[in-house]
Amino acid sequence: MGVEHKRITSALLRELRTSLIEHRDKELRSIYFGGGTPSLANPRDIAEIIETANSLVPLAKDAEITLESNPTSAEVRKMQEFKHAGVTRYSIGVQTLNDQTLQRMGRLHTGAEGLAAVDRARSLFPGKVTFDMIFGFEGQTVDRWRQELETALCHADGHISVYQLTVEPGTPLFRDRNAQRVVLPNGDLQAQMYESAVELCASKGFRHYEVSSYAASTESESVHNKGYWQGRQWIGIGPSAHSRFVDPRSGKRISSVRLPDIQRWAQMCESIGHGTAKLDTVSEAEAKHEAVVFGLRMLDGLTNSQFAGVSNGQILEEYLRMDRVRQYVDDGYLLYGGGRLAPTERGLQVIDSILVEIVP
Repeated sequence: MGVEHKRITSALLRELRTSLIEHRDKELRSIYFGGGTPSLANPRDIAEIIETANSLVPLAKDAEITLESNPTSAEVRKMQEFKHAGVTRYSIGVQTLNDQTLQRMGRLHTGAEGLAAVDRARSLFPGKVTFDMIFGFEGQTVDRWRQELETALCHADGHISVYQLTVEPGTPLFRDRNAQRVVLPNGDLQAQMYESAVELCASKGFRHYEVSSYAASTESESVHNKGYWQGRQWIGIGPSAHSRFVDPRSGKRISSVRLPDIQRWAQMCESIGHGTAKLDTVSEAEAKHEAVVFGLRMLDGLTNSQFAGVSNGQILEEYLRMDRVRQYVDDGYLLYGGGRLAPTERGLQVIDSILVEIVP
């Protein structure tokens, strides 16, 4: 039997108060309602969470408040209420326009309903709507992917995310692929699909600012997601939520994760005010590694001044394997100069392979 909404909201508010009380001198730049389909929540509960957060740590005047949603008719009908609740940015899980693929994935919407949801969101949140598209499905060709993405881009607002299909261990898709019951596009085809996405998005005026993200302007870029890549502090509330913040008392960087089981998490929130399962101090070595790995997910890259914030003054040239960095610069995969290291468009496509070689 599931935990009722009222109890979940109460536990979330309790954990929120416990977690934010020591950060009153800060400013909230963004709030992100994601994971577990938050659009199924009561808009009044969303409003209460936003108001409580603001009463503890003031929201910035231009704070970005995003809510993830599926494009089902029930959730689309609640968009207006979520806007009144304080949501300023809407993220829709369109994923694909192919109805057969959506059905196989167990999704409850059609491709047409996905686009209709985007159009509706644009009327309520102009300039602040994003949706995701996925490539690499069984039977998908480069031409079919291009046609699908071109159609989607005709409905796009200021932002779109494009992901390669991920096959997670233990999932039915993982088992079917390993048993050859499902044959997915090979690596070369998926690389072509990725390149097609970059090309098509650019042709529509969308800048590829992060590995999976495209924006029509700087103002349309996701403030919240950029916070992750730029090493900013964040506090996660709710089951399985992760956090990265500086302890205001000790000055140490902290990493924490909440309990994944919703019943145990709610019980712990009711008992001690939070559902933290694990809390660790982030070492300087870990912080430096994360700064480079996350920073190079963005086309703007990472500067020495940003890196110095976690490295006790050490600069990139003193930390990285510079012989490999210079080789990648010569080969057209990286740019390095003026105290900034950044991937080229070509390098962004294979950044994971590059990072393995340049990070000690």
